[in-house]
Amino acid sequence: MLPLRLTEAFFYRIPHLSMKNLFLLLISALFISLQTFAQNFYRVSGDYTVKSKSENASQLVIGRFFYDKTEKKIIHCNNFPEIVEWVTSDTNLYKVVNNKIVSRQTIPNFTEFSIYNMILNNNLKNFGLENSPFILDKVENENGLVISTWIPPKKLSKQMGKVMISSKDDNLFGIVFFNAEGKILKKQFFEDYSLLKGLPFPGRIVEITYTIEGKALYLVTSSRNVVVNDHNEENLYHFTASDYQ
Repeated sequence: MLPLRLTEAFFYRIPHLSMKNLFLLLISALFISLQTFAQNFYRVSGDYTVKSKSENASQLVIGRFFYDKTEKKIIHCNNFPEIVEWVTSDTNLYKVVNNKIVSRQTIPNFTEFSIYNMILNNNLKNFGLENSPFILDKVENENGLVISTWIPPKKLSKQMGKVMISSKDDNLFGIVFFNAEGKILKKQFFEDYSLLKGLPFPGRIVEITYTIEGKALYLVTSSRNVVVNDHNEENLYHFTASDYQ
């Protein structure tokens, strides 16, 4: 904080404003700036293409995604190879065909840890680990990348391994998940970033998952026509299971 005399001198250098009015003006400007910086990003939607490939098979899925963090629901509307909607709500995964729920599965509640939620909260850079039980162990610089290593808390160290995150140009670049024995379980790479109202959004995500046998499964997700805080197709964001019985 500036000493009182320096603060008064700063105020009095601006003519025609009393200290009280100038103080109120500065507070108002600061409030507006904070509001702008912490703009309420609550909704994202767009088109996606998912290409998966294993040793013996490959598949292509095309559709649209919708997510509203206040509703806490993720909706994937596939239009190829079949027309179907997958809705993630709490611990439920609904399959909707022709506006009717045809199946429901119980799954872990990962909605708040989804990439859509992390992007809207602008904490994708560290994959949200700063808000998790994981502990930052070390940070290194290598070949233009900032590499951070996160370790699980002691009570989970026998069930989970470390996570290594790399960032480039202040964006998440790659992430590697290990099991408790130090074996790589999965790798993800985030590419083709664009800025959406100041939010970085990766247009391409490459995921490599390793099976127990050591085989690699590839999943490439590409996104386009991504919109933040859109109000079209409003009904999709407010999915209620009872409306699709």
